[in-house]
Amino acid sequence: MRGATSPDRRSRSTADGSRRDRRLVAECPPVERESACTGCRRRERNGDSLMEAFGKLAPEAWNLGRRDVAEPRPSAGDALVRVAACGICGSDLHAAASDPGFEWISPPVTLGHEFAGVVEAVGPEASGIEAGQHVVATSIQGCLRCDTCRAGTTNLCADRRIVGLSYDGGLAELTVLPAAQLVPLPADLPLRTAALVEPLSVAVRATRVHTRIVPGDRVVVSGPGPIGLFSAQLAARAGAEVVVLGVEQDRSRRLALAERFGLRTATVGEGIDTRVSEALDGPPDGWIEASGAGAALLDALSTVRRGGALTLVALYGGEVAVNPTFAVRRELTFSCSYASVREDYVRAVNLLRRGAIEIDGLADPFPLGRAHDAFEAARSGEVVKPLVVVDDALARGQPVDTNTTAPLA
Repeated sequence: MRGATSPDRRSRSTADGSRRDRRLVAECPPVERESACTGCRRRERNGDSLMEAFGKLAPEAWNLGRRDVAEPRPSAGDALVRVAACGICGSDLHAAASDPGFEWISPPVTLGHEFAGVVEAVGPEASGIEAGQHVVATSIQGCLRCDTCRAGTTNLCADRRIVGLSYDGGLAELTVLPAAQLVPLPADLPLRTAALVEPLSVAVRATRVHTRIVPGDRVVVSGPGPIGLFSAQLAARAGAEVVVLGVEQDRSRRLALAERFGLRTATVGEGIDTRVSEALDGPPDGWIEASGAGAALLDALSTVRRGGALTLVALYGGEVAVNPTFAVRRELTFSCSYASVREDYVRAVNLLRRGAIEIDGLADPFPLGRAHDAFEAARSGEVVKPLVVVDDALARGQPVDTNTTAPLA
């Protein structure tokens, strides 16, 4: 994500373990805990409990891996969250690849901002959140003092900080972040489903704030990833005629998923303007670009009707050469939608709780120990949404022994 400030060195969160693992560690001889107890995933170093975390280890591209870090504890205003599941998205891939706009990231850092979990403990001065609550985290923390934040657009704060990029995120058993970043969840929404709230909130903002859809509009959504598929469903719910556009390799999985969700599809290539117009019975009024591919942006410019509108919700790995005169002479309206704010999260939670958005088949689960495989699957396009399940029982809503007792002093 572009424009965030340098990472803050908050206490590093991590891990993959359980309460049972803690008891096993406690039974091991203190001086032999790492070597003698081979079944324990949790170890100790200098008296600190260690946990497994996955993230970016060094500035070089794709230097990813696991590391052992100390269990975090919440400071004033913070909350400690036990992670159930965490998605991997395009921003994580940009960060892993050290793409332009992500140079400010200071490894090592635990990645992951699309996570859901349970509040394990809260620090002093934390308000609005209690131990035991199911939560998701808003990915961006604004300063809350500037005019931008006061206007409600914390996602645009010049001093914003991003969980999983500026400081440690959700690819770990436990993570610490400001309590103000947490959004409470209804108890009947499974945490595995709630891990999709963040990408859905991005689509909510793109369609609710930046794409003014009226019933009968013809809309193309390019990029059949999670945000594109969510945006297409939301546009259809608003009454638009929608076509989801992908490349040929998307046909077997991503576009097939779109069709299962009741959406029409097409593939890019020569004559795309004609094929889109045939599918929609006319040129598109609007185009939501969610692929991050420069070619898709150029297709949108040449295909959307005169006087039409483009909404860009993707991040791009580099510059795209666009002739503004072409857009001016067609009176095209551009709108850019970046991330989301708390209100968008609340709307996303309600949509998922009501079952108003199709998600079946969208996510492929990976255990934390296979987080590297999850990144490779995302990188290759093999899966639509890799979902790292940190605590399977918690993610599925089964009773779990979590330490949801009292605030930490």
